[in-house]
Amino acid sequence: MSQFRRDVAITLIANLLSKPAWLLTDNLVQNRIGHEAYGLIGAMLGLGQAATAIADWGLYALVTREMAARIESYPLLSTTTSTLKLLLSLFAGLAFLGIGWAIGYRGYQLLWLAALLSYQLSLSALQFFRAFFQGAQQFRIDALFSAIEKVLLMLLVAMLWAWLTAELYVGLLLAAGSVSALLAGIWVWRKYGLPRWERNRHHLSQALRTTTPFALLATVSAINERINQILVERWVGAYENGLYWGAYRWFSAAMMYLWVVMPLFFARFAQIGRQRSPELWHTLVWGQLVASAPLIFVAGLFVAEPTLFLFLFSRSDPAEITHMSYILQVLALPLFLNSLSVIYSTYLTAIGHEWAALRWMFGATVVNALACIALLPTLGGIGAALALGLSYAFFGGGYVWLFRQVAPIPLPGKLLGKLAFLGLGYGSSLLLFRQGGPWPIGVGVIAAVVFFLGWLWILKIPHLWRYASRTR
Repeated sequence: MSQFRRDVAITLIANLLSKPAWLLTDNLVQNRIGHEAYGLIGAMLGLGQAATAIADWGLYALVTREMAARIESYPLLSTTTSTLKLLLSLFAGLAFLGIGWAIGYRGYQLLWLAALLSYQLSLSALQFFRAFFQGAQQFRIDALFSAIEKVLLMLLVAMLWAWLTAELYVGLLLAAGSVSALLAGIWVWRKYGLPRWERNRHHLSQALRTTTPFALLATVSAINERINQILVERWVGAYENGLYWGAYRWFSAAMMYLWVVMPLFFARFAQIGRQRSPELWHTLVWGQLVASAPLIFVAGLFVAEPTLFLFLFSRSDPAEITHMSYILQVLALPLFLNSLSVIYSTYLTAIGHEWAALRWMFGATVVNALACIALLPTLGGIGAALALGLSYAFFGGGYVWLFRQVAPIPLPGKLLGKLAFLGLGYGSSLLLFRQGGPWPIGVGVIAAVVFFLGWLWILKIPHLWRYASRTR
């Protein structure tokens, strides 16, 4: 457990050195190329994320789980999964290029979509290669590759800033993603061996059957996450989607924190399995705190000081900044809800309950789509943020309920209740504080820190953190 905690810390440090810098760079890029151009790119990236779910088809989860259980399974595992990965990536890229054409992309837009689909598929390949290290519990090597793509992209943007346009930015995304995936693949092949081309159809079909639950869950999750952006761009316009993206990127960045740490817990849960043990209990409780506490604090910052996150939009007028601020404040709700439930979805999928998790995610996607239909015409990006919050409430509650039904250990209800109360008390305090404004910029950050630490002390959460961190 102590070694695992150190690996989590190293992974977080690697990403804290790269992701915040990338967020600022991405803001500068949008400010330079304009909200409309970035809104179009954002919608296409949404399609690309759905394509990556098809291209992965659960292979990432399968590789992680199998390598965690039996590292000697690598030769057959890598041969089968690498063959499937290549075939699925080609299929997904062509299929979503066709979808883009069907919904109206033509000319240069179709070329952009092809490049951005290739970029997203290269990130999917990078994640696929990282699964081998995560499954083998090589978390420090994985930490390196979790940050490499953003570092390369920032270097390219800095070198070519004077000539940066929307078209060039699309090309830089593709270059950084492709190089990162290639480097990760070379590292895996040198360490574990080069996979062969799988010709046995039985092995391929068996792997597809095994990964289908993961694939469907990932696909529906990607659709739920990105359908708002696609609908805003197609129904309301690229300009409105650009404003939505201006706020959403910070929500996405906060969620990326979970994408960094939760794969480590997935691998850990896959190794522990279904056995009722103190190790499982401490891993779950510590994971709940690791996932929830930082994101609850960030959600409060969204509420208290939204304009602080938008300061690089020097070309935006006050009305645009205000609109993005409201969107960001609403996005604090799904961020808070996901911070409470994500550890349970991670555990459920790690021990084989993908089908049950899929049903809840599918229901949440339906809720999201219906809410978008009702809210987008009048509220635009704010409506998209509200719809996302409703969907997170739906599947988050479902995951907690499902955990109570199938887990070999009880739900840590006391801890979950305290974290929920932390979010509600902290958020309410900040909302009351804002009523006394307007305050100079930065005062909201100080208030967020003071209120957050105060509520942590009142609820005695540091004591629970120390208890969960004990080595077992």
